[in-house]
Amino acid sequence: MKEFATLIRKARIDIGYSQDYVSSELGITVSAYSKIERGLTDPSLSRMKQIAGILEADLSVLFKPKDYPHFSGVADPGGSNEPVFRYEFDACVGLVRDLQEQLRNLNDRLL
Repeated sequence: MKEFATLIRKARIDIGYSQDYVSSELGITVSAYSKIERGLTDPSLSRMKQIAGILEADLSVLFKPKDYPHFSGVADPGGSNEPVFRYEFDACVGLVRDLQEQLRNLNDRLL
């Protein structure tokens, strides 16, 4: 169920919906929906279908991280293989590019 919880959060963020919007579409409180996203509550199959419909996602894909677009498990130096969201990845790429530019500038100034 953890994969489902992680992927619905990812799908919601990707589509630009707030937890408030999704919870109101489901007819539940934000707190109840938040618990589903955090994996603290296991929703029924019918609730999962509702969530997938709201998020415009195929229910089967929400159980398979490797099949979800832009979802990757990136190993960190500590050896963890936790999933990384696209916005986190893009932020890191931006930092790396900035550092590369700084290195080029420093290299140009070398004596």
